[in-house]
Amino acid sequence: MKSFKVTQNSEAKYLQTLFLIVLGLAVLASRFYGLTFKPVHFDEGINGWFSSQVAELGYYKYDPNNYHGPLYFYVLRFFEIVFGKSITTLRAVPSLFAVLSVMLFALPSLGGVVWRRWVMGLLLISPAFIFFGRSGIHEMPFVFFQLVFAMGILRSLEEKDGTALNCLMIGLFGMITLKETFAVTLFSFAMGLLALGPKKIWELVSLRDWKQAWTYKQSILLAILLWAFLVMFTGFFKNFAGLIDFFRAFLPWMKTGVHGNGHDKYFFYWIDTLWQAEPLVLLGVLLAMAGVFSHHRGLKLISVFSLVQLFVYSAIPYKTVWCILSLVWGFYLVIAYHLANTTSPKLRWGLMVAVFFGGLFNLWSSYESSYRNPINLDHRYVYVNSTYEVNEVIDFLLQNNPEKTARVQVGMVEQWPWPWLLRDFPIVSYEGCMKSFSPELEIYFCDKADTDYMDQTLAEAYWKAEFEFRQEKGASSYVYLKKSVFPTVPFKRVQEIPGKE
Repeated sequence: MKSFKVTQNSEAKYLQTLFLIVLGLAVLASRFYGLTFKPVHFDEGINGWFSSQVAELGYYKYDPNNYHGPLYFYVLRFFEIVFGKSITTLRAVPSLFAVLSVMLFALPSLGGVVWRRWVMGLLLISPAFIFFGRSGIHEMPFVFFQLVFAMGILRSLEEKDGTALNCLMIGLFGMITLKETFAVTLFSFAMGLLALGPKKIWELVSLRDWKQAWTYKQSILLAILLWAFLVMFTGFFKNFAGLIDFFRAFLPWMKTGVHGNGHDKYFFYWIDTLWQAEPLVLLGVLLAMAGVFSHHRGLKLISVFSLVQLFVYSAIPYKTVWCILSLVWGFYLVIAYHLANTTSPKLRWGLMVAVFFGGLFNLWSSYESSYRNPINLDHRYVYVNSTYEVNEVIDFLLQNNPEKTARVQVGMVEQWPWPWLLRDFPIVSYEGCMKSFSPELEIYFCDKADTDYMDQTLAEAYWKAEFEFRQEKGASSYVYLKKSVFPTVPFKRVQEIPGKE
């Protein structure tokens, strides 16, 4: 009998290890394959430029008007030092956190095995996790630390120990050093805790249990995190105003959120977006409404948290689509709770069928948005990107001017992501072509409104090529290339401007 049990346990461990290996390979493949398929987005160009500023200044100068903390820029800068500057490096940082966000649930200390496997499977095929997990923005690292913090709270409901404390401290540190929206996360979790009732809240805040769980390891971790927070926000003690600005950041952030600043959307924007891009999450919304009345503390807390967070994000007029990444994971945890704990066989099978067909749609949505055509505006996760013509122009300039000696004027109104794309060109000005014309340069980027002036002003022969650099821009942009430097050009919409005699 003992031999049989040993064999049975060995087989179970073998199958579990095999499952994790296959899952890990699937996560790696889905998050890192084809990182260069999509042209650089404007926000990616901004983040890349900030990383370049870290290299020049030696630190990140925190500005509350940027609405982003310093952690991502320092991690990105480290990756650039190791792997070099490229769009692949820019996206590899979020991709790494996308992998960690799924594999986090492989840790046995963070919930039951059945629940964790369902969570990993759902997050693996989430279109939001795949699409925005491969974009060079703050959202995926932020969500990773949201998940770590959530695991700390959920574990503390069952056991107040060092693991719970570590998750709470690391999760909070990561969130506050990445995005000011950590305030929404904390508020939503507070509402979830209040829903548990005064008795459970009193148990959670009982210092006696927490004192027993606190050891010198937690003291060391807290000291490291506080030191890292101080170092990052003060720019290695070169910008102490950054520490003050951290607390001032909520005023401009709230002002932007209320007024929209060009990104204002209607209240049901998130529901509408999920219906078109990831409707499986809406099943989680319905299950969360039922979970509010559940006696299962973890399910009740995460249900209230997810619904409150959805309401707050819906009420804020300022909406950029990548924020949906912070919304979907809570509802996937809710779905996993129901699948793992439902006692009714009929209900469980019904949920599994719904998840199966929803998962098929997720796979199709992920393929469409991340691999087949990642700038297709018909998909709701695609949000005004650069076009492939940006790559065409940059590739041409680098191939035909490898020393990067050409002087450039970027005179377009929409200038991102050009400061990052042209980062290695030593002489680049960013003044309007007609407003502040710089004579005798080799390259000009201009808007259509400036072309008549440029055609009449240029003293030498130039190629004039027309492009659509920005989706939904509504007007073409033009590149002027000095013919003596670029004798031939491969572009389709091109004409020769002889220059005034």
